[in-house]
Amino acid sequence: MVRKYLFWLLKLGLVAVAIYFLYRKLIILDFYSIQWTWQQTSALYLLLFLGLWMLNLSLDARAWQIVQSTVHPISFKKALNHNLKCYGLAFISPLNSGEIAGRYIIQERPNDRKKALFLTFWTHAPKLFSKALVSLPILIYIFLKENLAYYFPLSAFLIFLASIFIYLRLEKLLSLLHEKKFLKRPLKNYLIKGKPTIAQKLQILSLNGLRFLIFSTQLAAILLAFKPEILSLNLYWSIPLFYFLSALVPSYTGLDFLIKGTLALYFFELFETDALSFTLASTAVWLFNWAMPAITGLSILKPEELKRLKRRKA
Repeated sequence: MVRKYLFWLLKLGLVAVAIYFLYRKLIILDFYSIQWTWQQTSALYLLLFLGLWMLNLSLDARAWQIVQSTVHPISFKKALNHNLKCYGLAFISPLNSGEIAGRYIIQERPNDRKKALFLTFWTHAPKLFSKALVSLPILIYIFLKENLAYYFPLSAFLIFLASIFIYLRLEKLLSLLHEKKFLKRPLKNYLIKGKPTIAQKLQILSLNGLRFLIFSTQLAAILLAFKPEILSLNLYWSIPLFYFLSALVPSYTGLDFLIKGTLALYFFELFETDALSFTLASTAVWLFNWAMPAITGLSILKPEELKRLKRRKA
């Protein structure tokens, strides 16, 4: 019960903070400066956006297929179906609570449901590490280009190497923390001996790294469709940094457009560009990659899956 109230307090707190900073920014913005216009190449870029959207969903399904295979194998079609349902539950829940519930109820075998935490962990951990591993080389490039002191790019490079090492040894780290009874958390629920394998880890990491770049390219495609003059090469490489930074902000999917849209206004203003256009483009990316799949997922939940969810909460 206490945990439930904490979730609601977190949700309301995030909304309040986002609204406050959004209001401060909106009262000084010039909305007439947006000036999005239909270009000769707009249709081409919108088709690119839609193609990348479908590819993104497919890559995420493939990544889940690999994660699920650590318990038992499933088809690509079923992996996509599983993801849509989990998108839906995550969309209406703070943090990863809905995602965990989703990974639980889609398991048809009772023993597999016990590994919902393990499956959710290996769905999300590679996403965060892939964002870091894509963003750090970009930071190194920026540091070198700006001729900053040598310890800036060196530090980024060392963090890059450390991230790879930690990711490949995650199960060892979790096992050690479990033995030490770290924070008295049930870390055994995050462990299956020998799973995932190194090959599986690298596959999942690569797929999520590619998806991360797709998000950035989708945002760029929207801008190229309606306001291409604001998108330079340097600004394009800033987009992954924005998504990496936004991934570190606690949120839940249903409010991403508000919380991370506010972040976009402040982040892209640092580059002295049309931050509002970037915010609108990022909202379009959110709508297609999270909101629409989530609504689809909620609509295809089976009655027996909802019953499992109610039994789990009981």
